[in-house]
Amino acid sequence: EEALRRLHAPLAGGEPLAPEASWKKLQPADGLVVDLVAAEPIVRQPVHLSFDPRGRLWVVNYEQYPFPAGLKTVEHDRYIRAKFDKVPPPPPKHFPGRDRITIHEDTDGDGRFDQVKSFVEGLNIATSAIVRAGGVWASNPPYLLFYPDRNGDDLPDGDPEVHLSGFGLEDTHAVMNSLTWGPDGWIYGAQGSTCTAKVRVERYPDRPTTDFLGQAIWRYHPKTHEFEIFAEGGGNTFGVVFDDQGRLYSGTNHGSYRGLHYVQGGYYIKAWGKHGPLTNPFAFGFFDHMPHTGNADRLTHTFIVYGGDSLPQQYHGKIIGPSPLQRRIHVTRLEPFASTFRTVEEPFLLTSADGWFRPVDLKAGPDGALYVADLYENRISHVDPRDNWHRQSGRIYRIRSVGSTPIPRFNLLEKSSDQLVELLAHPNRWFRDMARRVLADRGDASVVPALRRSLRENTGQLALESLWALHLLDPHFDENWQTAWEHPNPAVRQWIVRLQGDRRSLPQLADVLRRLPAEQDRQVLSQVASSAKRLPPRDGLALCWSLARRDELADDPFIPLLLWWAIEAHAGRAEGRELILQALADKSLWRTALVQSHLLERLSQRWAMGGTPDDLSACTTLLRLAPTSADADRVLRGLGQGLAGRAASKLPTDLRTAIAEALQGDAAARHLSLGVRVGHPGALESALKIIGDPRAPDDRR
Repeated sequence: EEALRRLHAPLAGGEPLAPEASWKKLQPADGLVVDLVAAEPIVRQPVHLSFDPRGRLWVVNYEQYPFPAGLKTVEHDRYIRAKFDKVPPPPPKHFPGRDRITIHEDTDGDGRFDQVKSFVEGLNIATSAIVRAGGVWASNPPYLLFYPDRNGDDLPDGDPEVHLSGFGLEDTHAVMNSLTWGPDGWIYGAQGSTCTAKVRVERYPDRPTTDFLGQAIWRYHPKTHEFEIFAEGGGNTFGVVFDDQGRLYSGTNHGSYRGLHYVQGGYYIKAWGKHGPLTNPFAFGFFDHMPHTGNADRLTHTFIVYGGDSLPQQYHGKIIGPSPLQRRIHVTRLEPFASTFRTVEEPFLLTSADGWFRPVDLKAGPDGALYVADLYENRISHVDPRDNWHRQSGRIYRIRSVGSTPIPRFNLLEKSSDQLVELLAHPNRWFRDMARRVLADRGDASVVPALRRSLRENTGQLALESLWALHLLDPHFDENWQTAWEHPNPAVRQWIVRLQGDRRSLPQLADVLRRLPAEQDRQVLSQVASSAKRLPPRDGLALCWSLARRDELADDPFIPLLLWWAIEAHAGRAEGRELILQALADKSLWRTALVQSHLLERLSQRWAMGGTPDDLSACTTLLRLAPTSADADRVLRGLGQGLAGRAASKLPTDLRTAIAEALQGDAAARHLSLGVRVGHPGALESALKIIGDPRAPDDRR
């Protein structure tokens, strides 16, 4: 605690500037202009921006940060994680804080928000809010809340509904955050680095909690009430963003990268000592950030991949994100890299000479302009226990093209369903996304024939938009499988696999297996590997072995591990073990690059670590199936790692016998530790000799 008290966060220094004075210090790139559209006292500490179907801006004012109201800190750990004296109850019996959700509207079309309403006040560490028909969803850890507003009067109809509980509060700069609607109808959110989670779906209190520590992208379905970790790991994950093709990204606080491309079921790098292990002890690997070139000053957490229609074309499809430490907005190019991307830094979009400028969120609006939440704060670092936060200020800026004008007022809720379908072809992603959400809320299946026709007749973005809308509206969605799986747009093929994988079934699996060897798009193949994890063992493993025969995939940055994680998901069950061993009875499978370099060693290690009688029996069978001594070596390496610490006397006799048979000749020296463990003749003596030899290489000791 004494060391903690000595921590002092760096300060910008000086006095805060008035909004107009700070605005004049902003320096946008050529061709862009910045407008000041809101400032204190209307907004204070804005941390999250979102829009509703009327084009109104919703702002989460994070004034309570960093100390939750009504809680007492009992202690801190070495990573400054706080332990509180109690768990705060949800509203309305909560401990009222200073956080607010406000609604901002431009009523006269002059481009400045002249009307503001307060939707709800008194929240306590509320980090994000998103609007949908019937109400507002808010992340207010430890809870995911839904405030009903079914009459649309911008006032809650009553107390909020608690949908999820159990998100930790130990570090309020890393709590649950960034609620976002996915194109599949799920709510996506992020969990920061140093907070625990024991998430309970309140609709089903008897179900076990989903427990994890640290970074993750999670999702929750508001209708089926399913909760799951979408991908785990990252760099203090704060931010969730989708691009035109529905690929998901988040920023990072790692100093040499811009962010991560998250794929379904992926495991990503963590600061292991601080943030704990992955939830899967059999992951045996993880993904890193997107490789980055150019400026990488930390940190850019919340960014977008621009999909608007009004900024210069040079920004389309690029990462645009705020950096509160560096007081600027970055532009980063995404370059395809097999099944993922590399990032390349480009000239900054905006800089500021005002040290208090702290951009923390950025969203594209219905006009295609960028809206920036400026915390406007003397400090930004959380590593300081003193409560010297300014809290009295906050600004919102709009960055637009020179000469652009405000768009007319609108209300998508007043559009017919046919008109909303037409908006799926809009050049601005904002309108496409919002039209799809309104259609989903409306549930009007009368547009399904038009959407099916659009899926068949279009090859570009509109086909993908139609598929997403069909997923949300078509009661017979499976009937779209053939059209989508044979579609010329790879994003459509990728998404039909993902959506059907979420439904735990791929129609016409035999046809999938027939066509899969000809599929060349790496992101489609990556999704097949992700979805194979979610399917029944027979179907999922059939897809795995089809991919495993594609030697060219062995050097892909994602696919080999995704393939392993899919196999591992089935390897611990009786049916899965049997199917895996049946497949590996085919000696040709052992000759494939993926099986040799990524799967065999991990498979034997997983079963050895599992340690059940059935697992160890599978180890025996796997070792005896090995066609060559080189293959046996791979299995033995996995066994050596998986059996570490296990007494030889606890191993089944047939496994010890199989290992002894494999430890012949040079193999005994290569796997000496395994030989010692199973009592192989001469192994102990050889090991003692090496230990006593000061000239022995370190890797032999």
